[in-house]
Amino acid sequence: MIEYITGSLLVISALVVLIASVGIIRFKDLYARMHVVTKVSSFGLLLLLIALNLLTLKWWVLVESLIIFHILIFLSPISAHVTAKVNLWLDKNDLPADPEAEESSAENKAE
Repeated sequence: MIEYITGSLLVISALVVLIASVGIIRFKDLYARMHVVTKVSSFGLLLLLIALNLLTLKWWVLVESLIIFHILIFLSPISAHVTAKVNLWLDKNDLPADPEAEESSAENKAE
């Protein structure tokens, strides 16, 4: 029975990470992309670690999982903050949403 629960948690975790990956590609703004990276992927990793702990039922796996999750929870907002600060510092807020569209418009101007 525990194998079915862990299997379903792993599938849900994979779906959450897939949705986060699609969100990274589809969102136009850097800040929206940072939100996807920091929030949704953390939830996907949490589901994965819960499934791992349910499958093994060993105390040292629980300790390692807690360390991994806490490192992610503490460092993910810090990296997003640094990314936002660099983006503001470089004044890159007007990046095009689609790099291919910029290349094609540059080619059209050259012709």
